[in-house]
Amino acid sequence: MISSTEKYTNRWQQGITLVELLIALTLGIVVLGGGIQIFISGQQAYNEAQRFNRLQSDLSLISDFLASDIRAGNIVGTAPTLILIGPEGTTEYRLEANNTLVRQVGLATPEILSQNISGFNTSCLSVGGNDCPTAIGVSVQLSMRATNTNLVTVNFRVGVRNNILTRKFGS
Repeated sequence: MISSTEKYTNRWQQGITLVELLIALTLGIVVLGGGIQIFISGQQAYNEAQRFNRLQSDLSLISDFLASDIRAGNIVGTAPTLILIGPEGTTEYRLEANNTLVRQVGLATPEILSQNISGFNTSCLSVGGNDCPTAIGVSVQLSMRATNTNLVTVNFRVGVRNNILTRKFGS
């Protein structure tokens, strides 16, 4: 005859019940789903940080080139391209049809500064008019597409060193 203690021990040694299995699977799926969601959020944050980093480096490169060329040169024209005459010869900045901003020095091959540029506008800052050859500065407006829906616009002004010195001290 089997005692009640042996029945009880055998019942627990048979395995887990269907309800316990379903609860364990449900909890496992919830935990796995949470882990996947955290991974996806991390990937999206990483991609956004990379996109912002590219945007920032492109803007830094463009502004450095523009500032250096404008300060050292004389402005010939600003619309639709920025044309400067400096120590390296004629330098031209223009926005191509494929939304690419290029810089061309003399007859050299144009170098691509950035892609996804939505707008590139420049204007001369002159005392008493819009005369570019005697301008004391250039106002630059640059629009870049950060994402499919976000547009970043940067405005800055750069002084034309030669024209400022000529205006101040005469020559």
